[in-house]
Amino acid sequence: MATQEDRIKQREALEDAHGNFVEPYINQLIEVNAQSLPNIDVALPGLCYVSGWLALVLLYCFWMRSRG
Repeated sequence: MATQEDRIKQREALEDAHGNFVEPYINQLIEVNAQSLPNIDVALPGLCYVSGWLALVLLYCFWMRSRG
């Protein structure tokens, strides 16, 4: 039973070490400054691009259907 308790204590120590030392370091590495990001609006051009392709595909499908 002592080995079971030792394993539990070791696991708790590792979890504490991760929470106290590793996690803040990782958060610091992946933190992104919102000021440094370029302000690029890609939603509207992307929507137009996809809508254009969809319209072309639908027109092609209707054209092929009317031919046959």
